[in-house]
This record gives sequence, structure tokens and C-alpha cells, in this order.
Amino acid sequence: MIAINKKTILSDLHDRIEVVKNNIQPFLKLQPQQLHWKPAPDKWSIAEIFEHVNITHAIYLKYINTALTDAPIQARETFKSNLLGKWAYDIIMPRQDGSVFKLRAPKFLHADTIQLDGQQVLSSFMKQLEDFDHILELARYVDLQKIKIPFSFTKILKLRLGDNLRFIVAHNERHLLQAQKVLAILPTG
Repeated sequence: MIAINKKTILSDLHDRIEVVKNNIQPFLKLQPQQLHWKPAPDKWSIAEIFEHVNITHAIYLKYINTALTDAPIQARETFKSNLLGKWAYDIIMPRQDGSVFKLRAPKFLHADTIQLDGQQVLSSFMKQLEDFDHILELARYVDLQKIKIPFSFTKILKLRLGDNLRFIVAHNERHLLQAQKVLAILPTG
């Protein structure tokens, strides 16, 4: 694996999160019934998509915040991904053509649709993106390679902090793309 400058990777992740934030704006204008509309019975609504991301964020942000609080200041200026981190990033990242590797989210990462408030879901998502910006700022002062973060579905597998940050951004991009596809076919009227 190739070593990447820490400032470069963190700047790239920040820029990509800004793109996600900017692309959320059309969803904020939707009515509740539009946020809950499903393209098919076995497909997620826009609200369910973003709630899935919120659930995932909550898990990762908790682990990352704890790790950052406990981490010593470290001057290492490069980050090198490992095989697990590269695999996790490559599998979750949307491809250039907009397609994605099909994955099924574990049930515990699914939205509870009974009490789902679409506007609240989007508000929480935006708040978590702000929290992630803060994490990227703090990550400038720690070793992205040395800190390990558990994968959401198991504490046995751990990703390096740098790989975990890349995974989270790719996960956001993946589900933003999914939500945009639902938005594109929303019935009008």
C-alpha cells in the first residue's frame, strides 16, 4: 500500500463531505410523504436510507470520539492503508459509473419505520456531518494508522482510523447516490 500525506487525505475527505452536504439540500424541501415513499416494497425510502446512515454514523462516531479522546498527539504525517481497510473502502465506494457493489445491511442497521420522522432524520444526518467535520479536524493531531476502530458489525475486526474515515465518507456517498435515485423517480402530485 502507498503512503498518503495525512493533510491530503483529510482535506479530500472534508471536501467530499462538503459535496454530500450540498447535495442534501433537495431532500430538505421534500414533504413527509415524499420522504417515506418507497420505489418498491423491498426498497428503502429516502427517510430509511438516511436513517440507516444515521444509525451507522452513531456507532462509528462513538468509537472514533472515544479513540480520539484517548489518543496521544502524534506527528506522523502519512497514512498507509492495509488490506482490510482497502477492501472495506473499495467494496463500499460507488464506482465511477455510479454503480455499487450490492450489499445487504445487517438488520440492526435498518431504520425502524414505525416512528420515523423524515425531516428529523435529515436534521440528524446534517448534525452528524458537522460532527464528522470536527472529527476530521481532530484527526490532524493523531496517528491515522495506529488508532484502530471496530467495524460496525463486529468488534473483532478493526480498521485503522484513516481507513475508517475513508469508509464513512464512501458510505455517505453510496447512500446519497441511492437516495438521489429514489428522488429521481418520486411520483409528482
